[in-house]
Amino acid sequence: MPSILLKSLTKCSKDLEAAKVASPQYNAITRNSMINSVTLPEDEVKRRLEAGEPYVIRIKLPRQEEVRFHDIIRGWIVVHTQNMDDKVLFKSDGMPTYHLANVVDDYLMDISHVIRGEEWLPSAPLHVLLYRYLGWEAKMPEFAHLPLLLKPDGNGKLSKRDGDRLGFPVAPLNWLDPKTGETTSGYREKGYYPEAVLNFLAMLGWNPGTTQEIFSLEELVEAFSLDRVSKAGAKFDFEKAKWFNHQYLIRKSDDELAAQFKPLVTEAGFSADEEYLKSVVSLVKERANFVIDFMEHARFFFEAPTSWDDDTLRKKWKADTQDLLEGWKEALKSSNFDNAQSIEDASKVYMESREAGIGKVLQAFRILLTGLSAGPSMFEICALLGKDEVISRFENGLKHTKEAFA
Repeated sequence: MPSILLKSLTKCSKDLEAAKVASPQYNAITRNSMINSVTLPEDEVKRRLEAGEPYVIRIKLPRQEEVRFHDIIRGWIVVHTQNMDDKVLFKSDGMPTYHLANVVDDYLMDISHVIRGEEWLPSAPLHVLLYRYLGWEAKMPEFAHLPLLLKPDGNGKLSKRDGDRLGFPVAPLNWLDPKTGETTSGYREKGYYPEAVLNFLAMLGWNPGTTQEIFSLEELVEAFSLDRVSKAGAKFDFEKAKWFNHQYLIRKSDDELAAQFKPLVTEAGFSADEEYLKSVVSLVKERANFVIDFMEHARFFFEAPTSWDDDTLRKKWKADTQDLLEGWKEALKSSNFDNAQSIEDASKVYMESREAGIGKVLQAFRILLTGLSAGPSMFEICALLGKDEVISRFENGLKHTKEAFA
């Protein structure tokens, strides 16, 4: 019997090749030239079944029929059965295939909406026919086929390998593959807030019809509708994901951020009270996307710099810079450090006495006190560090510049 079946398949394959059929299918045409229950006599079919010969059960599609269904995102879709094939519904081991199991399961669970990726769109006509042939068309769910998430450059479907290659997470949590030992990075471990990830994902392929981008979960529930989902694929912009996290970070209270930052401060070998940490996070949060970024921008609040950005200093250094800074240091010794404004006012008075704009040496001042060329307001920094620390750092920095730029 296997040899007869093989000859049948070989003949069918040659006939299709001669007819120049590019993509052969098991359909209304090919089924009539193969050995199956359609071409065999009824008694032969019965004999084979009783003999226990293996078989599969396929859907028998009509040769020329339009399958019409409505997709919430894509509108009316029409597919001709001549472009479909007789899919297997039961395998030879008696187990149903996904197509049948999916339809039966959704029907039994009273599913109202089938929302899935567009890669399932070619299967939808088959599922529609299954609902019809099983007599369940009146309870057929509504379909919505979502656009694909594309690679950041828009070329192809996003995969976990893209995240590993480009350095962004594609899983909620870190996941260790027990077979390969490879770890897939997760959003939680990268420092993303759950509500930021939710907001970011909601905006991939959907827009509210307004300029609003930040939505609470309650606002998303109220605003979201499938008819505003785009048909086109959505590029996965991981820089935008960072932007969303930044928006949620800066909206959090300083108390909450200080509590999240404290373990990182301890881990770095520093200690500080809660009020000090609240002041620090208040100054650096605008420059950070994640709490784990804080130390990069705030280390100088916990220790004085031991190296300085000499390249930037050299670009700004003039013949009178050292003298101006030495005078500024002396002026600050007798200045009121009650708040940032008093420090700024005293500094401007000194610069006016020297007939110089404060911008002439402000970046140099920043580098000497923090070691960095950019950061929060220098006068806010000075107020938080305190006069003694500011003068000490100023003196150490000026000692370095005197030796480096002599």
